Amino acid sequence: MMWFAFTPVLLYLLVEGIRKPPQGEQKKDCSSTLALAAALACMTLLPTVILLDQWQTPFTPHPLFYTGITLGIAGVWFRTKAMRTLGRFFSRNIGIQSQHRVVNTGCYRYIRHPGYLGTLGTFLGFALSTASWLAVAGNLICFFMAYTYRMRVEEKALVIFFGLAYRDYQARTWKLIPYLY
Repeated sequence: MMWFAFTPVLLYLLVEGIRKPPQGEQKKDCSSTLALAAALACMTLLPTVILLDQWQTPFTPHPLFYTGITLGIAGVWFRTKAMRTLGRFFSRNIGIQSQHRVVNTGCYRYIRHPGYLGTLGTFLGFALSTASWLAVAGNLICFFMAYTYRMRVEEKALVIFFGLAYRDYQARTWKLIPYLY
């Protein structure tokens, strides 16, 4: 039963594995991609260690177990929706592709980084399923350290490429979480 907690992470990896790769991308930054990889590894490892520690005792699911799994699956769904909206422009890298344009439809109408919000939901849900506040706090810290840096670098590249069109888009959308950030 405890292994069910890994469902959001496995779905996240599956979605990442089957997505279409970008076409003709000119990469603009690699350091933030490495930061994301490190954060994702930590956000997987910390809850896993906690779950393995819980495995040594008879497992009785805490109510947060199911809440976390539900949040994690919703995060994967939202990330998938963001990926589909961007189509071939969705990339793990910061880069500009041929015929690149600002997409402001679907979830991008309100949020500039809905894929990252989906990632937050996935890994926050995974941590929550452990019912450990250490896992939740650790995943939040890892996420915001890496993804704040990534969003800053990404938006800088998009402003340089798109100019006023992207500045206008920034002015009318939330960065990550509507009404908060």
